[in-house]
Amino acid sequence: MKFFSAVALTTVFAGLVSAVDLRLYTAINCDSSFGWRQCGNLPAGRCCSAPDVPAAAMRLSTTSGVADFSGWGNQGCAAPLALRSSSSGCVSGAFAFFSGNWRSSSRIASLATTSADDCVDPDTFGFTDEDGKEHTGKITAANKGAVDAALKQGNVAALKSVAAAA
Repeated sequence: MKFFSAVALTTVFAGLVSAVDLRLYTAINCDSSFGWRQCGNLPAGRCCSAPDVPAAAMRLSTTSGVADFSGWGNQGCAAPLALRSSSSGCVSGAFAFFSGNWRSSSRIASLATTSADDCVDPDTFGFTDEDGKEHTGKITAANKGAVDAALKQGNVAALKSVAAAA
């Protein structure tokens, strides 16, 4: 009986501890031909802050267990609120935004979340080429400036160069 209880509790809590990939698109409707940045494995409540390039839309890798997600007009997930949604798929902001986060639908998981002040920078960038193929690369200290410049300009050729070098 004790073994069953321990396994059941472990299973329940494992399902509550979750993270999602949060993508910030530079174009409305999550048009990835202009590029995107992503905070991978972002826990509930943690802020993904990308202050150098404004985002126009946001998408989560899953909305299972997600109460809602938000895009914020300032870095650090600070007001004004540009978007809030609980739907799956792409959500465009009412205006450009610089950070985003999500809240868990689980009360227990919500209690275990980190502070919104504890922000992370995007760790991945990507784009879709003219053939519809998605390309991704890791954002590093060495290539962050080049990635940001290419995203600001919507320069897919520059993103390709950075991805090829990564």
